[in-house]
Amino acid sequence: MLHYPEETVACDFSSVLIPFPEGNMENPISDYFLTTGGLVKKIIDTKYSNDADILGLLVLGVVSAAEFYFRTVLSELARACPLCIQHTEAINIPSGSVAFYSKSGFSSVMSAFEHESLADSKKIISEIKRFVGFSCSDNSSVKKALDDFELLCELRHCFVHSRGFVGLKAIRALGGARTVQKVLIKQQQALDFIKLSHNAVRAVNHYLSNEVVNRWIDKDVLSGQWTSDKTIFTRYWRLFAKKGEDSYLGSPQKAYAIVRPKILKRRQAIAAKVISPP
Repeated sequence: MLHYPEETVACDFSSVLIPFPEGNMENPISDYFLTTGGLVKKIIDTKYSNDADILGLLVLGVVSAAEFYFRTVLSELARACPLCIQHTEAINIPSGSVAFYSKSGFSSVMSAFEHESLADSKKIISEIKRFVGFSCSDNSSVKKALDDFELLCELRHCFVHSRGFVGLKAIRALGGARTVQKVLIKQQQALDFIKLSHNAVRAVNHYLSNEVVNRWIDKDVLSGQWTSDKTIFTRYWRLFAKKGEDSYLGSPQKAYAIVRPKILKRRQAIAAKVISPP
């Protein structure tokens, strides 16, 4: 015999599937940082904190969390923004999606991503365009952050598909010598790579939050009165604001107070144009 024969194994795959989440997550960006912070702590505070293989798994987990952020923030916009709904209503999703996600707290639009990989800059940018209608310019900060994230995804590809060995395509992207190589990450390098993922998430979150509220102002979605705009603006705020980092002490009304003068200025300009003689 060349080796021991294969074993007969009967696995109950459904036994590892646990209903989740029990409740709604706070919001996509907070969920991302909670997840990645937990991963870092679990590994960096152990005896494996300098193990290249374990650090590679850490990078895998962080990139996975970033992809999940992109999926959730775009799908949640499909039900938080009345204008984004116009972009997603023609997107195909499985007929069972609404029932499947009905008790999860997630949007049923999540199903549109189930056969998609958000692991490169062009794909993420195209999905932003497809789902919410915003076009990222080539010289924007969000484009730069996503390009850096794409390089991180090249490392992820090496870990997932070839045990860390780097093929020609990845070498061309990463800039190494044109010979077969293997990814071996040191702790500080892993922490720096994780910052690239953080930057991509922060950049997209900042970009989407600005574009959404600016489009609401331009399209007269907001009235300029808190009592009328409270529901939609609070939903917007809860989707994008990271607890403990916003400048408004967690108050959507205080954030609205900064936006309100822009709303009123536009409405005054429209009114002046309507009543002015030809």
